[in-house]
Amino acid sequence: MTSVNTVSGNIDENTPVITNSIAKLGVSFVFASIGYFISLAAGGEATFSSWLHAPFLGPAIFGGIYYIFWIVLAKELCGRYYGIVVSLLLASFYLLEGPWFSIVVPTWYSIIGIISTLIMGYLTERFNGAVGLAVFMIINWICYYTIAVYPHWSSYYTLSGVIIAFILSIISGFVGDYVARYVAKYIKSYYFSKQNISA
Repeated sequence: MTSVNTVSGNIDENTPVITNSIAKLGVSFVFASIGYFISLAAGGEATFSSWLHAPFLGPAIFGGIYYIFWIVLAKELCGRYYGIVVSLLLASFYLLEGPWFSIVVPTWYSIIGIISTLIMGYLTERFNGAVGLAVFMIINWICYYTIAVYPHWSSYYTLSGVIIAFILSIISGFVGDYVARYVAKYIKSYYFSKQNISA
């Protein structure tokens, strides 16, 4: 079993830093908010669409920092299932802004956002961010191609573009996951060392 080193010994790395349920929900809300506002500020779709012809490039390329980093950080600091809470909060924020990826037909299409982010959160907690983000993108691409009426799947998009975007989503998810675990390990080590010193 892996552990975090402290002054007095080792602490199981699965031990959450935050133990109060209300505080956990508050932290999850803050993490989801940060990820959401970063995605609004960064964009990404227009920047890369001139050379990479695939839909939803922003999440594919930057999903590691938009979503995965905060999902993993919540799970590591707050405990199991709080990464899923963050993913659902992220979906909620986007749906408050408007329909999922601006798709309005069929009218129920936004439920895809809830389902895909829920699965992303679960798979990220269960396996890692590379799996979570990649499956998230696959679900949204398939639904966009088969269900969405407007905007429709454009002839501008290419199979090679989608494959490259898929590979980039795996890399982005892996990086976001790895960095979040490293940050969480540092926070836990610092927190538990302080606890030991004060005790």
